[in-house]
Order: sequence, then C-alpha cells, then structure tokens
Amino acid sequence: MNYSFWEKYFIAQDTDITIIGSGIVGLSTAISIKESAPHMSVKILERGSAPYGASTKNAGFSCFGSVSELLHDINLMGESSCMEVVEMRWKGLKILRNRVGDEALEYKHVGGTELFRKNDVILQQKCFDNIIYCNELIEKYLGLTSCYSIKKNDGLDRFEGRSIYNQYEGTINPVSMMNALKKRCNDLNINIFYGVEVEDIDVTEKNIKTKHEVIIPYQKLIVCTNGFTKSLFPSLEVIPARNQVLITKPLKNLSLPSAYHLDEGYVYFRQYHDRILLGGGRNLDIQGETTVDFGNTPAIQTYLSAILDEIYPGASAQIDYWWSGILGIGPSKYPLIQWMDEDVLVGVRLGGMGVAIGSYLGEVLALKVVTSFDKER
Repeated sequence: MNYSFWEKYFIAQDTDITIIGSGIVGLSTAISIKESAPHMSVKILERGSAPYGASTKNAGFSCFGSVSELLHDINLMGESSCMEVVEMRWKGLKILRNRVGDEALEYKHVGGTELFRKNDVILQQKCFDNIIYCNELIEKYLGLTSCYSIKKNDGLDRFEGRSIYNQYEGTINPVSMMNALKKRCNDLNINIFYGVEVEDIDVTEKNIKTKHEVIIPYQKLIVCTNGFTKSLFPSLEVIPARNQVLITKPLKNLSLPSAYHLDEGYVYFRQYHDRILLGGGRNLDIQGETTVDFGNTPAIQTYLSAILDEIYPGASAQIDYWWSGILGIGPSKYPLIQWMDEDVLVGVRLGGMGVAIGSYLGEVLALKVVTSFDKER
C-alpha cells in the first residue's frame, strides 16, 4: 500500500493510547477507556479490513461453560482459578449486553444444552453426579441459582436421551455485535485504522513499525492480538488454535431450540434461522490445528459432516459454506494480562470464550492503562 502524506500523518498522529487489534477486546478496551477518561485520545490499528482473528468468525454463543467443561478446567486449573475465569465470562457478558443492548446483539435467550453420545456413558454419569456441585459453584461465584438441570433430549434421537440444560446461556450475531461496538467507538471519537499490519514494536524508541513502512509513535500501547500475539512477543504463552465452522443451506422442519455443546465443548451447534451452524472438532487434530493459517481440512470437515448428519439426517449434502477463525489458548484458560514494558500492556489468551470474556478483559486493561497514564501525569 502506498500511503499519501495525509494518510501517514493521520495514522501516526500523537495519541494518548494506541491499541493493536480491533477485535472484541480491542474495541471494548477503547470504549472502556473513553467512558472512564473522556479526555484521553485513543486509536486502534487493525491489520485486516475487519477483525482478523475470531471476533466476526465465531459461532455466536453467549456461554460461560458446560458441566463437562467446568469439571475439565477444575482438574486443569483448580477450583478457585477455574471459577474466577467463569466469573470473568459472566461479567463480560453482562457488560456486553448492557453496552450494546440485546436487540443490536440479536441476542436470543435459548439456554445451553450439553449433549452426550450414546457411548459417552462414563462422561455423562460423571457430569450428572456433579450437577449439584457445579450449581453450588455457580451460585457462589456468579450468584445464579439452579443453573444446570437434567432434561429430556427431544428431537435429537441419535444422542443420549438425557442432556444437561444451562438456563442462563444464549446466542448472538457476532457481526452485529462488532458493528454495534464500532458504532460506539465512532460515537466516542475513537479512530480505527484498517490495513495497518504491525511488524515490530520498538520499546526503546516507543514506536510501532508497520509492513508499509509507516512508523507510528505511541505513549501507551495495548496489544489485543490474541492468537497472533507470538509474532510480536514470542516469549508469551499464547498458542494459536484454528476452529473450523460450517453452515447449511435452509432445511425443512428444523427445530433446534437451544445452543448445543458436545465433546466437553469442543463441538458446538445451533440453529440460525432455518440453517444449522456447526463448528469445532479441534480436538481431533490438536497439533494440526495449532496454526495461524486460516482454512479447512478434510479430516475435520469429514468429522463435522458426520456429526451434522447425526443432528439432521442428510444435512451434510446441504452444506452451504465453510470458514475458520483463529483463537488464542494456552496452558491455562486464565487470560494473560501483562506489562511487557512500562508503556506496553498485553491482554490476550481468551481461551475460545472471546464473546464472553472480551468485554470484561477490556475493562481490566482500560483501568490498568488509565491508572498508569494518570500516575505519570
């Protein structure tokens, strides 16, 4: 790209706080900064023509964790750390809904349903045995009563006849969400510059080097690049993870009244109008899906197609479109919030729960950087 003098001047203009990444965390951080400190100037740099990772490529689940996910994460992180993250997700969803509004989100309060295959006897029994325990944790940390309950699995005959229902989950339209957040940024005079690909951050000179040879100085910098963060900070424990997604053509007599989870959350599906939206399967090839490259692979496409036919027989012949998104994960599902320098703050590793945790993470990052900025003044 060949920038004009005017464009270079505008992009590189002096700004109090610069943010790299215009996904849900980047936009939410910018909004939280301007809401708490209206006098501060904020700009966002984005490498793509839209958020590059997963913010507009996810399946639109407003969720915070199924029973099997909670049990897995408690085993991985310990009860306290796991529930701290679950609490972050719930708080993030509340911030998002209050900020954007349910109508703009296209939010539907359909609940979340955890399904089990008929041969998942051990996993299913483990989850059923721990429903009371998980409900007690949700009430203790989130203040929500009777979150999980066993229900009859109606209409999905190829799965086990009983499932676990979470009454507090729902679905959204991720592009509508991002459009609403961008509108809020515009209302707050936050500039978003698209097509600006950052190649390096020079903490000594306090500037950003871009692919198109524009040098952008910064005062305070926040990096919200999630799965792509290692290209800027190789030492950070952020692992890229590709998730593949499909949507069918319109199907007759389709009735999926909930948002569904399968395989400890690795597979998820829902109805969007009269289509099935299905994604995941990363657990089939963890190593192969540890990548920053977009795309779809035959093995996972075959796997998801087979699940699709379990949901609605013959639907694999009616697939309309495939795509993928890049997540940021790590050895823990705890988000990574870290000062890399006195003026450079990183907020990444959303653990595949960006819709839920993104707005909360934005609040935390905003508070940290505004407090740091004010102390120096």
